Amino acid sequence: MSGPAVDDLDDLRRGRLLARSALHRAQRLPFKPVSSAKWVDVSSSNGMLRVQIEHDTIRGVTPEMMRWWFEHLADSTTWNGVDFSGPAVSHYHLWHHRDHIAVTPLDRGAPVDCDESDPGASTVSTGFAVGARTRIDERFNDYRDRISATVVTTDLDDAEFTFEIRMLGRTVGHVLHRYSPERGGLRFYAETVIGLPTRAGRLANLVRPLMYSARTADHWIRHNIEETGRSEDVIPVLHAHHTGTGALSA
Repeated sequence: MSGPAVDDLDDLRRGRLLARSALHRAQRLPFKPVSSAKWVDVSSSNGMLRVQIEHDTIRGVTPEMMRWWFEHLADSTTWNGVDFSGPAVSHYHLWHHRDHIAVTPLDRGAPVDCDESDPGASTVSTGFAVGARTRIDERFNDYRDRISATVVTTDLDDAEFTFEIRMLGRTVGHVLHRYSPERGGLRFYAETVIGLPTRAGRLANLVRPLMYSARTADHWIRHNIEETGRSEDVIPVLHAHHTGTGALSA
């Protein structure tokens, strides 16, 4: 799942450094370790690969806040780790300042909190939206594995966020997130399945290891635990500022 070259490396570097600086000023720079996950499993069947992670509790985050985050993941903020007087920094870079490149909405999804009969009600979103295509670009395993995929969101509410991964017009996998309240914060489960369950997909499954191998899955586990753990560092303060329910400082 390699993608095109990054358009502007200087802009990307600048954006990542701004995110890192904000996290450092907030004293929230270290990632959670892989050992923080409650459990992890990788399994394969008929050429399909399934990766499951039950994450550590995301402290201070509610289901409504998690949904808001996914709906605004392509947005930016002026949070500098202390207040909101800094330069614009990407939500996506704050979520993972080292690995994330960009999340790019490609078209309109279903309108959110508006009259669906109004043709002017839906606009290109600032994140994921049900029915909309989005391009995800990131790199992990110390920049050796580049992920560039077009996805279509199928579910996004206060309990689930799921998207299908598309290649050459076909669905080749999905990523599912389920979340619910638990003591101290949010219970969060993530699952990635790469491969096709149908008979027609068996040939595609033979080449699946060339796109997404068990080794890639190991690196994705680390990445996913790091970004999910980062949620408690940035979502509460950004959501409070967005809704006007909190102070301007972290």
